[in-house]
Amino acid sequence: MLSRKTGAPFNVPRKHNGMIKVGRNDPCPCGSGKKYKQCCLLEAEAARPAGDRSEAVPKAIHWLTLTRGRAVREALDEGFFGGLDEEEYQALMGMEPDTLEAIMLNAMEWLLADGFIAINGRDRRVSELLLTKGGPLLSAEQREWIALMASKPIRLYEVAEVIPGESMRLQDLLLPGRAPVLVQERTGSQQAVRFDLIAGRILPVADHFELSGAVYAIPRNRSDGLIAQLRHELEDADPDSSIAREVTGCLIPDHWLKLFVAPPEIPQFVDLITQDPILLVTDHYRVRDWNALEHALSGEADVEGNRRDGWERLFESGDGVERSSAAINPGQRPDRLSVFYRTQPYADTGRTWFNGLAGRSVAFLSREISDPKGVLSKRLSGGNPRPPAQAQLPPEILTELVGKHIRQFYQHWADQPLPALGGSTPREAINTAEGLEQVKFLLHSYQHGEDRQAKDQNREAVSYDFLWQDLGIAP
Repeated sequence: MLSRKTGAPFNVPRKHNGMIKVGRNDPCPCGSGKKYKQCCLLEAEAARPAGDRSEAVPKAIHWLTLTRGRAVREALDEGFFGGLDEEEYQALMGMEPDTLEAIMLNAMEWLLADGFIAINGRDRRVSELLLTKGGPLLSAEQREWIALMASKPIRLYEVAEVIPGESMRLQDLLLPGRAPVLVQERTGSQQAVRFDLIAGRILPVADHFELSGAVYAIPRNRSDGLIAQLRHELEDADPDSSIAREVTGCLIPDHWLKLFVAPPEIPQFVDLITQDPILLVTDHYRVRDWNALEHALSGEADVEGNRRDGWERLFESGDGVERSSAAINPGQRPDRLSVFYRTQPYADTGRTWFNGLAGRSVAFLSREISDPKGVLSKRLSGGNPRPPAQAQLPPEILTELVGKHIRQFYQHWADQPLPALGGSTPREAINTAEGLEQVKFLLHSYQHGEDRQAKDQNREAVSYDFLWQDLGIAP
């Protein structure tokens, strides 16, 4: 692999568009024991049309590394990897082979489409070097493919629609007024979900569009900085200009590379009213007498609900909105009950209140505490992404439970001041064009998280349409 300090030769990835390139003298992957060139390569070459464009990038890279190896290393170091400091760069080079191979695939395509290399003291665009006299021997189709890649910029897209195994409809995130583009993509569409963020080049091919091969997946929860940078740098630029192309071709790969080496910041979750840290506290009880408990709860003016749906203890906050300090939920077993609180102070005062109210109708069993910051940190570091108990529930029941939780959690969302909106409520923010776009992005992010989780849990996703309807806006 390349080294910025030593300038040592690097290994060219033998993979493009998701296909591993097997060497002619390698053992055939079919398991026959023969060399690839004496077995399946013969059949593959017979079936492959002359000038197959999938060979354009590997051929071009091979020629560049043989004839301009040092210049190629310098171009990648100063261009594609130029935004990394030495510590970040070395951390990147120490990644797992599969990860490093994916990084180098994107680096090589960037080099061919956007890179410049120094020849005799003069910078030459790599694509021009490949396509002019003295370049590698390429078929007309391969030359056309390289020219096409070099003519299209890297752009940031939001997945608007997915047909798994067939296609994705991509919306330019920075140009929402442009029509989404339907892209044929068999492999990527199998894993994608609506509202994924990806960057790449969309190329016209015959009567349809395709992604060029290099794709930059950008997690929504780590996209704010990139989107703000792009909007700032492109504010006065023609989106189809060479300046815009240079900006996106620099900022997007740099942000993507740093995702690999910079640990994600874990946000501090706080209660919007009390500013206390969010701590998910659940007290579990055995119910001795349901009738006595229901009677006690029905006598409380600040408690609403019933045995079937559960109860909530409500209070009016400073902004005049009723909020919940405790949620009382019937358990899976007929003699079980749980009381949920979202902060430690709510839990401490709530337990005293509930025990005094319920008296001998219940018996306390245990308290369960979950720190969302710790849970998120464990997920990001490769821990178990969801509780095993949930995974054992029937999909339709799990969807129902998740839906109930989402509606309960977001019931006052439209009128809550949000840090992501600069302290404004969503209802206030939508009165400006910028605020409206921010609210839409938040709602798409919520739906994206639910769609991704539902896909992982093999269940139907819960819709956040009720929030759009509450605000009276369209997606």
